[in-house]
Amino acid sequence: MNILQVLLTVLCFSIDKAHGFNVGTSGAKIFSQLAAEQFGYSVQQFKNSQGKWLLVGSPWKGYPQNRKGEIYKCEINSPGSSCQSLNLQNSVNVPSISNGNNINMSLGLTLTPTTKNDGFMTCGPLWAQLCGSLYFYPGVCAEVSPQFTLQSAFSPAAQSMNAPLYESLLFKFKG
Repeated sequence: MNILQVLLTVLCFSIDKAHGFNVGTSGAKIFSQLAAEQFGYSVQQFKNSQGKWLLVGSPWKGYPQNRKGEIYKCEINSPGSSCQSLNLQNSVNVPSISNGNNINMSLGLTLTPTTKNDGFMTCGPLWAQLCGSLYFYPGVCAEVSPQFTLQSAFSPAAQSMNAPLYESLLFKFKG
């Protein structure tokens, strides 16, 4: 008998010893919003002076008109199971770029804690920048304070664009 047959035999006889289980289902809380808005795409536990929260990304918030996206804060210790919108979708802009477009930025695709201010960061990778008559998608990230206020926003890949130069280069490459 080779080693593969021995392992298969041991596996067959020990399969009844493995049982699945769930932990703590009796006190479970369910937070929900519209499924079409991709509520729950990203989730992050968060703690501040106001309590313990579950931050939930909804990157298609506004669908079908737009997909600006949004972040919700859901209080874990509250008796209900409701979530409140942080209303970041219209306030996220990059001050140094006047031609940004947040219509389909999908804010909330990422959520991550930040160590410098104990807040968190969220990004919208489809934030667009208009260059001449063309849109580029450098994305945008927003830093949010522990009190859920927008501190700053930046575009990790935005560039200062000389529209005639870019359009002429694109014309040369395309046509």
